[in-house]
Amino acid sequence: MTRQLDNDQRAQCFAQFAPESIAHYLEHVWLGTPNAIEEPAFAGDATTSLSVICVSELTCYRTELLDAMVTLYGGEREMHARALLSQWTKYYFGFAATAGFVAAALLRRPLAMSPDTTHVVLRDGLPIAAYFAPDALQPVECAPARRYAPLVDHLNTVIETLCAMTKIAPRVLWSNAGNLLDYLFEQCAPQFDLTDDIAWLFGPIAADGETNPLRLPVRLAKPRAASLPNPFSARRVCCVRYEIPGETQLCGRCPLLLTMSDAEIALQAASH
Repeated sequence: MTRQLDNDQRAQCFAQFAPESIAHYLEHVWLGTPNAIEEPAFAGDATTSLSVICVSELTCYRTELLDAMVTLYGGEREMHARALLSQWTKYYFGFAATAGFVAAALLRRPLAMSPDTTHVVLRDGLPIAAYFAPDALQPVECAPARRYAPLVDHLNTVIETLCAMTKIAPRVLWSNAGNLLDYLFEQCAPQFDLTDDIAWLFGPIAADGETNPLRLPVRLAKPRAASLPNPFSARRVCCVRYEIPGETQLCGRCPLLLTMSDAEIALQAASH
């Protein structure tokens, strides 16, 4: 079960507000600035570069972000920039989007997520922690539009920033966020009735009246291979990880799995 925020000003780990099924995403996400004792991510060493930046400063760290993903996935910084930055968002959204989700869906409170006041801790360009202002949790709201507005605005700003760094369609990065959010809803379904939240967040029209970039991030489809579940839950948009040389392992919801034969699926399973 979730717990309410205490009335002191000490940094508080966001994991305490989440059910066990998703708390691991939030072990390094904080309300307020943690100290080095509370947050192990601040313990650096001589072989790594540690940076604590506002999310609004991400543009200045393009090289570091790409190099972090090259270290993890391979490829070349410029040639595979769009696939590499797509993978980077998965790490960052795991912190920021999960925090915004827990606040809006479980605590029923908007989370102030301005890029100017949201900080991310980078170790050689890899996001390893994040923290928000101590008073970032706002009063309880009934309307989903108000509860989720800061999260959607934050995603929009980060996605616009990263898309300006390389030629990648925004829908790819929105799909990364949507896939995570769909998973979070799924994990929380046994304990919370979030039907109305799901209908609003993944509906066809956004709060501004435009087409919703988070609409139906996951779809049920019939796969080619009999060895996959039918129907199979697949992302609407691929994260393009396959563009990185040597990255043949697809994610568990990759839409490319729908087109594979049983023999190809077996190879995927063997590489896990």
